Amino acid sequence: MRTLRTIIMGSMMIIPGMILGFIVWYIAGKPTTDPMETLICNGIPLTSIFMGLYFGWKTGEEYDVRMAE
Repeated sequence: MRTLRTIIMGSMMIIPGMILGFIVWYIAGKPTTDPMETLICNGIPLTSIFMGLYFGWKTGEEYDVRMAE
């Protein structure tokens, strides 16, 4: 259950990451140079996804299965 929650939260974070990336790209003046465009168009959505995965894993501890020792 914890893994499924993590995957769902990480995959749903792509939408706000893409919107934020578009807004930053537009505010930055629609750059066409390779390093800046790559950083904005790929870095921001990927960071958003990884933050969603991290948050999903850390908040899913109550669903973690503990085996009896």
